[in-house]
Amino acid sequence: MKLNFKCWTALSFLMIMPVCINAQNFTEQNLANPDNTPAPVFPVPNERQMSWFETEFYGFSHYGPNTFVGSEWGNNRRPNAQEFAPQTVPNCEQWVSSMKSAGMKGMVVICKHHDGFCLWPTKSTDFNVLNSANAGPQTDIPQLVSEACKKYGMKFGVYLSPWDASNEHYAEPEYITEVFMKQITELCTNYGELFEIWFDGANGGSGYYGGSSMTNRTIDKATYYDWDNLLDSIHKMQPNCVVWGREFRWCGNEDGYSGKTCWSNFDISEVTVEGANNSGIEDGLMFIPSEVDVRTTSKWFWTQDDESNTKSAERLFQIYLESVGRNATLIMNCAPNTSGVIPNRVVTSLEGLGQLLQTRLTNDFALNKTVTANITRTPGSFAASNITDNNKNTYWATNDGQTTGSFVIDLGETKTIHYVMLQEYIRLGQRVKSFTIETSTDNATWTTFATGTTIGYKRIMAKNDDTTSYGSGQSARYVRVKITDSKECPLIHTVSVF
Repeated sequence: MKLNFKCWTALSFLMIMPVCINAQNFTEQNLANPDNTPAPVFPVPNERQMSWFETEFYGFSHYGPNTFVGSEWGNNRRPNAQEFAPQTVPNCEQWVSSMKSAGMKGMVVICKHHDGFCLWPTKSTDFNVLNSANAGPQTDIPQLVSEACKKYGMKFGVYLSPWDASNEHYAEPEYITEVFMKQITELCTNYGELFEIWFDGANGGSGYYGGSSMTNRTIDKATYYDWDNLLDSIHKMQPNCVVWGREFRWCGNEDGYSGKTCWSNFDISEVTVEGANNSGIEDGLMFIPSEVDVRTTSKWFWTQDDESNTKSAERLFQIYLESVGRNATLIMNCAPNTSGVIPNRVVTSLEGLGQLLQTRLTNDFALNKTVTANITRTPGSFAASNITDNNKNTYWATNDGQTTGSFVIDLGETKTIHYVMLQEYIRLGQRVKSFTIETSTDNATWTTFATGTTIGYKRIMAKNDDTTSYGSGQSARYVRVKITDSKECPLIHTVSVF
């Protein structure tokens, strides 16, 4: 009995020992959030959207038959490929270099507008450059722009109008399978990596469908284009490409501004809610941030009469503040003329904008300066110094449940400041609902610089939030930011002072 007892004891120990060891290993490998990382506030962006947000500012190029006939939409005339008649192959390098001079980081090229004319030698329709006039048949616009973007280190994207006012099959199933998807596939496989594909919201209507008669063809976009499956198909071909209407939204106007309150949160079903595109939806279930589109002149396609309406560099800078500076990206149209170049007036304004961005928004007074916060999340690496370390992957945070907090940046000496730029760590969701910026020369007496609501990816605040002029600025050595309301603990990764 004694021997049996010993054997049983030993056997019992051997039986439970692995369980104890496994349990110990399991505990060590599954500590509950050892870094104390804040829980995400959903929805959150995917990697494509983060890369797109960081692109910030890029160009548009409305060019095609409309350029030669002075039309904006091109749905009011019989299809005629001979209308596209460039005397020489367009100088797409000049397009891209001019946009880069403005501070843009990419370009989205018009490949097919609503008239249905394809600016590349597609197999989906005869209404393309191969049947155009003069140098048209030697022109492949997406190829030329893609090569120019590679040369100048710019990202490349494409625009393809879903509506086709010339195709006889539009509004029928054959158009999707035999035309639209074939065009998407060609653009997604033949011209290199895409960062964005633009589809536009035009929904059909009057046109010369097939060239024989004008009829009204409208469709239910949601079911006709089958957006969800289309999104999946595009990502299989272009995994880093964001898709219009599904991963980013139109801001709701073509005048170059986003709402002062601008949530990246959205619900596609709420697109008809007045103002929703411009402001987003605070409790929206999807992360679909805003893109602002604007023209450098008053029209999308070039006309001789419109060149005198070119916006000044100062006006373009204001547009930048009211778009990129309000949690949106900015796509700016620079329409080439019939000679295949962006007109000199527009180029001058673009170069001027680039100079203003360089002189006004690059010398960061706060870089690597001392920051003191009234609350800091513990434990973990969430020090206030993260705000000025020029590292987008570090951030200051408060503890869970603390939806307010403040910090002071010591600029080291008194400066004249014009702008304060704030950025949230949006990988864990957009949070801030209201904030105040104050300045001081002695760290004792404070003056309000500006107040705002949302921050998001980027918020650039001018004095009194007045973007209309550069102004005289405000003297300050200390800048205090108060987060006065937030969905959950605020996460701020960068504050810059200019």
